[in-house]
Amino acid sequence: MNGVYPIDRKFLKGRSKEWMRTAVPAAWLVALVYLLATTLVSELVQAFLPVQRPMAEVEGAIAAGNAYQAQYILQSMFQGSQGVIIIFVMVLLGLYSTIVNYGYVSYSMGVVRGQDPGYGELFSRFYMAGKIILAEVLAYLFIFLWSLLLVIPGLIASYRYRMVPYILLDDPDCPVMEAFRRSKALMHGRKWELFLLDYSFILWLLGASILTGAAGAIAYPVSVVVSIACNLFLVPYQQFTFSQWYNAIRGQAQAAQEQQQQPPQY
Repeated sequence: MNGVYPIDRKFLKGRSKEWMRTAVPAAWLVALVYLLATTLVSELVQAFLPVQRPMAEVEGAIAAGNAYQAQYILQSMFQGSQGVIIIFVMVLLGLYSTIVNYGYVSYSMGVVRGQDPGYGELFSRFYMAGKIILAEVLAYLFIFLWSLLLVIPGLIASYRYRMVPYILLDDPDCPVMEAFRRSKALMHGRKWELFLLDYSFILWLLGASILTGAAGAIAYPVSVVVSIACNLFLVPYQQFTFSQWYNAIRGQAQAAQEQQQQPPQY
């Protein structure tokens, strides 16, 4: 099978729960800092931008089936200097959140490798900002182009390039296109396996979505608090599992490569 062997999902998820209990600093505290640095910052920034009320009106217009009204509101919101400021701030916020997300992935990789990374790891990847942004833009472009054919090719492409962040974090000197090539090689014969690993979290995600939706019926700030509370468990649980999975397939690929390089035995 060219070094491609299935990874035990239950084993990975069991190890993730163990690290969630034993990690120092506590995994839920690092997740809290990560969520405050991304979700809360995003909410605070948007609260100061004149977007919440118009977006609520857009949602209401769409719910009422009035697409023209929704389009008119969006056009009004992004006209003139106000629109330029909103777009600039939202793009900057998205880039910031993406880089911090890479930091959290780096933290998770450190935990599952026994390195005991701290809170600072979340903000340790800003020196890679250019490379991270380029990788995200290219991934979006490639997936979009494949999606023009059909939904399935786009979905396959999203899994083909799923390991790009891990590869760049493992080897910051790796050129971006080389990271895409390595991800494609690593994911050969693995896409369905990773899809099933994603699907194994579906009940947790549905439960969190239902709780957040119910909290939103009370008040929007309550839904934000509930969402963060659910993610204090889900974020490390998922990311520790995915980081282990990357380690496992990377180890198998390296072992297969070393075996191929060994001289034949006579």
